[in-house]
Amino acid sequence: MGEIERLSESIKFRTVAGNWEEFIKLERFLEEAFPLTHSRLRVSKINEHALLYEWDVGSQETVLFLAHTDVVPASEEGWAHHPFSGDVADGFVWGRGTLDDKSSVMGLLEAVERLLSENFNPSHNFMLAFGFDEETKGYMGAKKIVEHLQKRKVKVKAVLDEGSAIVKDVIPKIDRQIALVGIAEKGYASFDLVAKGKGGHSSTPTRNSPVERMAVAVQRISRYKSKTVLTRSTEEFLKTLSRLWGFPLNVLLRNPRLTLSLLEPIFSKIPSLNAMLRTTMCVTMLNAGVADNVVPEKVVATVNCRIIPGETSEQVFERLKEIVKDLEIEVVKNENWQVSDPVPDTNLNDEFYKILCETIRSNFPDVVVSPYLTIGATDSRHYRGLCQNIYRFSPLIMDKELLETVHGKNERISIES
Repeated sequence: MGEIERLSESIKFRTVAGNWEEFIKLERFLEEAFPLTHSRLRVSKINEHALLYEWDVGSQETVLFLAHTDVVPASEEGWAHHPFSGDVADGFVWGRGTLDDKSSVMGLLEAVERLLSENFNPSHNFMLAFGFDEETKGYMGAKKIVEHLQKRKVKVKAVLDEGSAIVKDVIPKIDRQIALVGIAEKGYASFDLVAKGKGGHSSTPTRNSPVERMAVAVQRISRYKSKTVLTRSTEEFLKTLSRLWGFPLNVLLRNPRLTLSLLEPIFSKIPSLNAMLRTTMCVTMLNAGVADNVVPEKVVATVNCRIIPGETSEQVFERLKEIVKDLEIEVVKNENWQVSDPVPDTNLNDEFYKILCETIRSNFPDVVVSPYLTIGATDSRHYRGLCQNIYRFSPLIMDKELLETVHGKNERISIES
């Protein structure tokens, strides 16, 4: 069984958080697939299903490589290949987790297994730390791993997680491939808007019902634009684009802090760039009504917020209350409220960052490497208590079509990647 076949096999395990038998099956498969890794490295299970692999060479500092074994759910409808088939077809391995994030799990283990077979001796201690609930916030997996390492007083030099990749044909008018190295991460918080009022029969509706007030609130939030914040990660990313875009954008981007007011109207129309410049708010869930002929007494809308570094969840909370203050709508922290504040920029002069960029360039000589603000939440945010040098990058080549399959239908990874 080769690398492609092993990745394919890993996809067949339906490791959605809660399906613990599937995690046990995957763990057994990993033991069989990587015998050197499991015999020569210290392997620990943290909180049942988090996996920690330790290659100890006696150095004082450790480098951590992160990944996660869990995946989001997937129904069969709309898939060209069954989401848990692991089919190898048309130059791809198909299935849930091929991009997010079993390719990282398997890639790291493949690398360690090969290095062990070649009697390689690393210069630093390093660990592979695999969470099992990243898709549901990481509090059982990554957070417990961090607590375990803190108790042992492990000194961590750098952390590398998923979260960014090599993209092509994603940014308009740029045909070069760009390796995006996440050096910061947006925060995450969800809030509930609650509108209450008198219900009744739909044949005799009253004005200013909870539904009507919530409709106004949803519209306001969809149109609301948070203030622009230019982080160091985004500033450096825009400077990279200045070398790739033509006139006049190349001139405007050379010093984005001076020209941001001119650039913002353009970037606000491109969702991926807009999200790098501000906190975003999006209504993701609505709950109201028990029958089609009953005016509901209560309407609840869930607003998911992705918070730009430099702001906090409490500031966003107050901002939401201000937006709806005249609508008789209460803003409350979601009953499953687990906030993740933003992770600030990592030092670009760090030795590990330079080594990471050099490694990317040596393996992908035609790729432009750039710092980047990771928009989605990753397990790495839990590791801030261990280390400030946190990076997010996976050596996957992804175009716009593939990016849209993450958490969607027809998720697949090219055999080239």
